[in-house]
Amino acid sequence: MALGKTPTTLVSNQTITASGPYVSPSSLDLSGAISLEIGFKGTFDASTNAGARVEIFSDVTGVNSSFTVGTNDDPVDAMDVSHVSGTKAKAAQFRCCSKYIKVKVTNLGNKSMTGVYVYAIPQTQ
Repeated sequence: MALGKTPTTLVSNQTITASGPYVSPSSLDLSGAISLEIGFKGTFDASTNAGARVEIFSDVTGVNSSFTVGTNDDPVDAMDVSHVSGTKAKAAQFRCCSKYIKVKVTNLGNKSMTGVYVYAIPQTQ
C-alpha cells in the first residue's frame, strides 16, 4: 500500500504585526492522516528582537470544520521559530490525532514579519 502526501497551504503570504497573532481562516481535515508535518516560512525584520511561534489548535467536538480559536484555548502542539535577519524556513512533525485543525502564528518580536506561509503535509495510507 502506497502512502500519500498532499501539501496544503494554511497561511499564505501574510504580514503579521509586532507581537500579533494570525489564525488560519480555514481548517484542515486530518481524517485518515497517520502523520503530519508543518512547515513555516517567513521574513523577519533585521532589527526584530524575537522569533515566532506556530501552534496547532483542534476542534474539541471533532465535527466542526469552521471552529473558532479562542484567546484562552490551549494548542494541541507547537513549535518555536528563532529569528534571523531575513527569510527562515523550518519544518517539524506534529500530532495528528484531531479531525480538524487550524494554525496560529504569533509574532513574538517587536517588528512585523512579512511573507509568512504555513504548509501542512499530512501523510495518509
